[in-house]
Amino acid sequence: MARPGIQKHLDIARLLRCPHCGEPMRARQTDVACAQGHSYPVAAKGYLTLLDRVPALKGYDRAFFEARQRIFQAGHYRDLMDQVCLQVRRALDNVDGAGTVVDAGCGEGAYTKAVQAACHSLTIGLDLAKDGIQCAARGGGEERWIVADLASIPLADHAVDVIVNVFTPANYAEFSRVLKPGGWLIKVVPAANHMRELRELVQEHLARKTFDDHGVAEHMERSFGLAERIRVTQTTPVAPLEATDLIKMSPVAFNIDEDSLDASALDSITVDAEILIART
Repeated sequence: MARPGIQKHLDIARLLRCPHCGEPMRARQTDVACAQGHSYPVAAKGYLTLLDRVPALKGYDRAFFEARQRIFQAGHYRDLMDQVCLQVRRALDNVDGAGTVVDAGCGEGAYTKAVQAACHSLTIGLDLAKDGIQCAARGGGEERWIVADLASIPLADHAVDVIVNVFTPANYAEFSRVLKPGGWLIKVVPAANHMRELRELVQEHLARKTFDDHGVAEHMERSFGLAERIRVTQTTPVAPLEATDLIKMSPVAFNIDEDSLDASALDSITVDAEILIART
């Protein structure tokens, strides 16, 4: 048998489809392959890359994801994370067995790991950023990690009970394809006061000065339906080193020279989000 970090990915081959041709995948000794001969090895560090080419993503590097890890570990997103886990548990209540949950756009895997710990489901984290998946895979655990593109999710049709999609773009057509009938989508979007203190700090550098949700909830309702909306707000004090991490982990600061910002002015941070829940 392969090492645990490899074997756990081989064990989910039945849920996968080839990212190149869409054919079903099967497990081999240390990789997964389709009948057309396209094969993808499981990395020794415990993740699977189901892409023919991994793109470079500006800003989404190791430092970005490690900063996110530290902020999550400090508890600034605790209320939101707890509520996401609660909604996943609710969604799995009527599922036979442990259920399969996919965190679509998982980054460094904080929500994926929280869901796994709370629900003991078969939990898969997908992200296009290889640095994020490598960060997520550290330390082992039961979660499965896949470098993949949400534009063409390498999962079989109707293989998933719940999709979690937190602060990241959605692909509703692909979500609908991979979810089982009666499956759930739990999407998290920023609300008006999300990261308010950070946005105020960088405001002079921003082309758009006011919050704009870009009609995400309305688009989701048109594409997928909408069963419930839950608002979660939490404001926490920020230590000096955490302020630096908050700046590093925020896409709004990607094109801003960090030295031009007074991180010491960031002494608290607000997480303000809406959880949008839909069912197929």
